[in-house]
Amino acid sequence: MSQYFPADAQKTVSYLLPPEDAIAAYIDLRIRMIAFLRELPEEVANTTVPHCPSWTVQETVSHMVGVPDALLKGDFEGIASDEWTQRQVDRHRELSLSALADKWEEQAEEFLPMLLQIPQPSLSQMVFDVVSHEHDVRHAVGQPGNRDSAAVAVGATFMKNIIASRKNLDVSAVDKWTISTFEILRILGGRRSLEQIKTAGLDVEYVKKVVDPLPISIPAVSIAE
Repeated sequence: MSQYFPADAQKTVSYLLPPEDAIAAYIDLRIRMIAFLRELPEEVANTTVPHCPSWTVQETVSHMVGVPDALLKGDFEGIASDEWTQRQVDRHRELSLSALADKWEEQAEEFLPMLLQIPQPSLSQMVFDVVSHEHDVRHAVGQPGNRDSAAVAVGATFMKNIIASRKNLDVSAVDKWTISTFEILRILGGRRSLEQIKTAGLDVEYVKKVVDPLPISIPAVSIAE
């Protein structure tokens, strides 16, 4: 599932949280987001998501719901690619936010047992992706929250594990950062500009080396969050 690890990734001590922690974090996030979506007014569905400017709130949530849907359907062709992701968005394009919440809830009986079959690091990658989009959506609708969730920790350790797999990067540099786990997630997850990274007191070149080979990018313009 991953496009995040190089073919010559070195074997190191894993920074990933245990699978059971990643599963619990996903389940908690899923319950939280279903309730959140049901509280949102439908008129925000067409709001552009600044951190994903080619998507609206509805399209971003379609992807969040669409990943488990694709896995349940056996849609593995081009998994984790832009084309794979776009199919999820297209399949759910006509659904309202409340209908997307309903579908996410309905998936539980089949999908939650499947989580036990997803190996690491793919399991943590899935949590990294969905928690990143949780906060993309929260920012888009002006309702921040849950920045200290277990899913944030899973996402941040997933990125640290990527760094540890790189021969040209020292992961201990991240351990010295005096910023929140949430900011680690957002910086390493391509949600902070070079200016914001510098303002946080971090080595811009180091972060660029982390992010540049990944299927994410450092935004050219700062987005206050």
